[in-house]
Amino acid sequence: MASLLGWSKFGAALHTFSLDLEDWLNGERVDSLRAQAIPEWVRFNPVLDGTANPIDPQRAYLNLVNYVRGKLASFNKGDPVLKNLQEGYQHASDWQTFFQNIVEDRANAPSWNSLNDDERAIWLAHQLFRKLPSPGRVYRFWREAEEFFRDLLREFRQIAARSNNRWRVRRLVLTPQDPNSWHDLTLYNGRWRGQPISLLYVGSLGGFVTASNLARLLRAEEGANVFQNADILLEDEDTPGQPRNMTVDEVSTWPRSYGHLGVYHPVIPVDVSPLRFRVLVPLEAAPECVDLAFALWRERFARVWDRLPLRVGLIGFPRPVPYQAVVEAARNVEDALVKGEETWQVREVERGSGAVALRLRRKDGRETLRMVPVDLPDGRPDVFYPYVAVEEQKPRFPKDFQHPNGQVYRHVTDLRPGDGVKVFPARVKTLFMESAAARFDVAPPRYLEDWAAMREVWGLLQRVAPSQTALQRLRSELARLEKEWGSPEGVPEDLWRDTLRGLLVHHLEAKGTPLEALTEAAVQGTLQWALDWHLTAMKERGG
Repeated sequence: MASLLGWSKFGAALHTFSLDLEDWLNGERVDSLRAQAIPEWVRFNPVLDGTANPIDPQRAYLNLVNYVRGKLASFNKGDPVLKNLQEGYQHASDWQTFFQNIVEDRANAPSWNSLNDDERAIWLAHQLFRKLPSPGRVYRFWREAEEFFRDLLREFRQIAARSNNRWRVRRLVLTPQDPNSWHDLTLYNGRWRGQPISLLYVGSLGGFVTASNLARLLRAEEGANVFQNADILLEDEDTPGQPRNMTVDEVSTWPRSYGHLGVYHPVIPVDVSPLRFRVLVPLEAAPECVDLAFALWRERFARVWDRLPLRVGLIGFPRPVPYQAVVEAARNVEDALVKGEETWQVREVERGSGAVALRLRRKDGRETLRMVPVDLPDGRPDVFYPYVAVEEQKPRFPKDFQHPNGQVYRHVTDLRPGDGVKVFPARVKTLFMESAAARFDVAPPRYLEDWAAMREVWGLLQRVAPSQTALQRLRSELARLEKEWGSPEGVPEDLWRDTLRGLLVHHLEAKGTPLEALTEAAVQGTLQWALDWHLTAMKERGG
């Protein structure tokens, strides 16, 4: 395992991702989707059997519930509204049979005899317009999650194989002076320049193929020629203890006829399924992988961002840390990422071309922005997906509808400032394991959008910091300050802010807009996170 994880001098990172898919697979969150909005149905069906559609589109949901309730006294197969909404209605023999077909086919559905007429009407109105969790639709959720993670894996491989020196991510063929004395398709391990190296002998090529990541062996400026005439002591993986010297006679690149294996992709998928995605990558590539995952999630799942959260765990570790401790840390991180529903308040709503911009106040008091597409690719309004659960107890707008359990759903175009939106937040937790004991870390996860803010703060620090020493001193001073003052929540906000601003001026000589941005980041804890992660885990340099 040591050789497996020794991709670079920095170490490795275990990513763990999930999409909180279970409630979509069991059908619970499908209740938030519409097969059709009731006002749209009325608009496209103004006349039913020669008479005007009796449902008022301005009070669509409540009007439909009242209409159904009024029809429960007797069963009329020819009712124009119900037979238009559900073709099977005219083939049912009575209300109880129709209810069994429409409502009781769902998991944990109530039975006809356990409800009164008001409850029966609510259940029928809900089922007639919801998207049903059919096997095909559930499989689509499964497939889209699987495709999302497989696309991430493909992109991660490209990120990890990127280098300014192309030789550090290429496979080379090292032809020995005695090519006929080695066993075909046998892995040989050895050491070169004090570093472990693995070589696979391929008889058809007449030489050894590098099986190690050369980024760990070559310096930034070195090319393939450094192996010319090199002496490498090798031993057969299956028969250790009998080392032999191999002198490189010729160095060449991987033949194109052998396909894409000529590029080394130091990425190891550990678990790839729609429910969980774990993957090992070089530590230096880990932040960019999270950047990509966050961006792709926002793009693909923008319509259901509030109820299909991406959960991200990032566990970095140096080579000496036992891998079993890393796996245990990943499990603990995954457990920490599972948080319940929160209510975020709408602060501002702005309609643009094909999308709605929502400015929301999170549970922690900070504001965030969400862009939600509200048009379909063909330009029609999307009345099927972009609904959110709101705090209100009664429908207020034409497209509002209410679940039988009482939850009201609202189309994002109808949101107003002050509305409370129920959200399952996307979260991230980072952990750098300098030792196996770090797997018991109890720091809480953060909102995923804060990751992007942290990365921006680090970019700003790299531009304004006068030196690496200044950053290290700032970090130490911030840690000392928080330790001596205790929790910042117990300090007057103005005093805490002024103190942090003074530290930034003293250590970084910051001023103007950068100073204000860094001060706000320090108040929120994002600055400290950026320093801890990039200086400790990534060993990056600023200034």
